[in-house]
Amino acid sequence: MRFSGILTVAAVAAMVAAPAAANPLSRILAKSGLTPQDTNIMRQAEQTLLAEVQGGKRAKWANPDSGAHGNVQVAGKEGDCVLLQHQAFVKDDQTAKQVRRKFCPSAGKWQLSQ
Repeated sequence: MRFSGILTVAAVAAMVAAPAAANPLSRILAKSGLTPQDTNIMRQAEQTLLAEVQGGKRAKWANPDSGAHGNVQVAGKEGDCVLLQHQAFVKDDQTAKQVRRKFCPSAGKWQLSQ
């Protein structure tokens, strides 16, 4: 995995971290090329899929302000948990940044799992 892909994984995972992590997150986002608005749009696409989990289902997203775009799809299940696979592109870069996130049910909601 390329360094930028690792930064993207860290950036998206950090989106659910405590507010105290905001400064490191902003530095990570600045290096990855994704903006906070990009990751918010990515998370909205995740929520669309989590509302009706079906294997292979895909949601596209785009941020016209930054030029970033991509998609997220249900990549599989692990027990009761759902694996979502992100593919993101920043403006002027044709190299996809790959992120896989795992969500598990907790108290009637989907929670990011490690």
